[in-house]
Amino acid sequence: MSEKKTDSKCLSIAFIFKTSVGSINSSFTEENVSIVKKVTLPNGEELPYVSAQAMRRYLRDKWLEMGLEISPVNRSAVEAELEGEVEVDEGTKEEGKKRPEPREVMIASSECKPEKYIDDDLFGFMRSGRKDIRKRTSPIKVSPAIAFFPFRGDRDLGVRMTEEGKRDPTQMMPPFETEVYYNYFFCNILVDLERIGVFKDDSYGKDKRPGELPIEKKRERLRALIGAIRDLWGGGKQARFLTDISPKFILYSRQNSKKPIFLERIKMKDDETIDMNSVAEALKDESGLLQKVVIGAANGFGGVSVGQQVSYQTEQGTSSINVEDIGNAFDDITKDAVSAIKES
Repeated sequence: MSEKKTDSKCLSIAFIFKTSVGSINSSFTEENVSIVKKVTLPNGEELPYVSAQAMRRYLRDKWLEMGLEISPVNRSAVEAELEGEVEVDEGTKEEGKKRPEPREVMIASSECKPEKYIDDDLFGFMRSGRKDIRKRTSPIKVSPAIAFFPFRGDRDLGVRMTEEGKRDPTQMMPPFETEVYYNYFFCNILVDLERIGVFKDDSYGKDKRPGELPIEKKRERLRALIGAIRDLWGGGKQARFLTDISPKFILYSRQNSKKPIFLERIKMKDDETIDMNSVAEALKDESGLLQKVVIGAANGFGGVSVGQQVSYQTEQGTSSINVEDIGNAFDDITKDAVSAIKES
């Protein structure tokens, strides 16, 4: 661990998880094949990924499992922007003129009550209606979980068995396939410390803006976020492809400037080991922003050993961090993160 005393602006929490056989986040189905989400590289190779929407959903589900109250999502009709024109009735002062015609649209929106619900606070909300606009920008920024290695075209073959099919093969349901992969995924979460439980820049339509939350409530919600990341679980097709997406390697930094310093920096080698030189380089390049750093790993994961030392250069000289076991790392992360929440 490394620490520096200055005002804290954000937390950067980056982690890696592995799936041996998985299909975590699907895209469209093409004929009888369930396709996983992928992004195409300039060389034509495809990297699987788990969308940021899905990662946020898994965090919400974990909060629900933890016994926290989650904002319900309701569908309702609202008067949207004005559109089109209609003739004004004759005999009025505006005879012969035209006015826009309002229209109703259906929207899905949470309760927009961040003082009550953790997800409305940490993930924000958007309700868009001409007479009722409510908006809160999320203090928690989540990247997609992106695979390190290209998709290799693997598929799992399945058949839907029916009693009729068992008796008569001609009545068998058609087979189906699911794209699967063996891979390691990297995700980065940025926490804006200055906006947790603070609502002064939000829009609440006809409702009164809530007051800032007490410091202990802010800390409670930050603990809940870190706890959800620690035990993260979710993904599609878990009945057939049970997958553990909880972190097995984690990088944490508390910073005096808002920047996702680990995105696009951490690498894995072809032998499935984490390139710790890339970690050291990222820390060296961003050392001026760092106030606290924690590195944790499940012993042996990605070739990383608990107790292993990571050294990098700063303006003051060489700084060294020991890799902790994943449990102790999360304990230290939680303790440090909540201490960064200060009275306004």
